[in-house]
Amino acid sequence: MKVKFQCSKILEALNRNLIKPKQQVEIRLDRLSMDPHRYWIAVAKGMERPFSGEFWNHDQQGVYQCFHCKNTLFQSDHKFQAQTGYASFYQHHKNSVKTIETKAKYRYSALQCMNCQSYIGQISQDGPPPTFLRYSINSGALRFYQPKKNQTNLNQSQK
Repeated sequence: MKVKFQCSKILEALNRNLIKPKQQVEIRLDRLSMDPHRYWIAVAKGMERPFSGEFWNHDQQGVYQCFHCKNTLFQSDHKFQAQTGYASFYQHHKNSVKTIETKAKYRYSALQCMNCQSYIGQISQDGPPPTFLRYSINSGALRFYQPKKNQTNLNQSQK
């Protein structure tokens, strides 16, 4: 009982800003309800197995968004087939991703969503022109959105 009492006092002091933590700790309630695969990618910075994701061979026109915050990350016009088994892009949407520095022995850097800080994949410098960058993105970190105008054009062409 004494331990529970002390923990509740510490939490109460944190809530009233009496104790300042050394690091800014952010509790994300949306991550508590995630399935284990998406949690492993977004929080533990894991990569899917190649050729196992939903979007590695996806060729529809639309926008790829962050699964967690729906921030627009990539457009389908910037997607290319890199034969790596991941959804590969050569350019990201402006101010949508940020690079995390990795250890010097690796030839790539990790990527996070600029909005929610979820890990989404890796970037390396072996892509096609004009940027010569390859963004290898986990399908579990993405959701695909097809704008309404493209959907109506598809429906009209099917008639």
